[in-house]
Amino acid sequence: MPPNLRLALTIFTVGFAIEAGEDAYDLLVGTAKGATGETVFLIGAAATLLGILFLTLGRHEWNELHHARVRHAHVTLLVVILLALAAAGPVAYYGYNISVAIPSWVAYEVGAAVAASLFFSFVLYAVIVYHLLGSAGRGILVAALVAAIPVVGLVGYLIAGDIPTYLATVRSSPTKLASLVEPIGSYLSYMFLAYALFAVAFINAHARVARGLEALEAEAAPASAKAPPARPT
Repeated sequence: MPPNLRLALTIFTVGFAIEAGEDAYDLLVGTAKGATGETVFLIGAAATLLGILFLTLGRHEWNELHHARVRHAHVTLLVVILLALAAAGPVAYYGYNISVAIPSWVAYEVGAAVAASLFFSFVLYAVIVYHLLGSAGRGILVAALVAAIPVVGLVGYLIAGDIPTYLATVRSSPTKLASLVEPIGSYLSYMFLAYALFAVAFINAHARVARGLEALEAEAAPASAKAPPARPT
């Protein structure tokens, strides 16, 4: 059994379950995330980093396909980080350089970078687990990505529309920026469905890995490889 790989899948699953539960609770009771949301965000980030750590440690527990997926996961994580920096960079630069005029493209760039960073974080999860799933699990994975698209698009659109206000706040009173962004952040509660679907997909992957590497490799083999050799005539 591949212990590091199964531990990574467990960590991701727990993180998704926490995120889905907290988001669903916020939607049902109509509460603002506040400090609870910050805590859950940190839990989700920690779960992602720990999961990738154990995934990397367990890269020798799988076949060559898993090695490729681990490399792809690292590249995707780098893309997520770069997109987050692309969103934060202009806000920091134009927010703290009061004498510099704010160009109109900043709003579109920051909004798009935020939306892309959020979406590619889900792509990262899909890259990690896709090769461990069967057709049903992959369908769930696709459904999770589809469920995330309108939410990240809405959040990016709202942030782009409020960028002038955010930059003005950073220039005058940076400590108030969090309270302005929080209402938009509450829309992320609609991610509960995507997180729940990812949790189901990762549970399915965990169960399949528990069945053993040989069974999964046999399922992945081409039909011609599974067919018995032809009898000599």
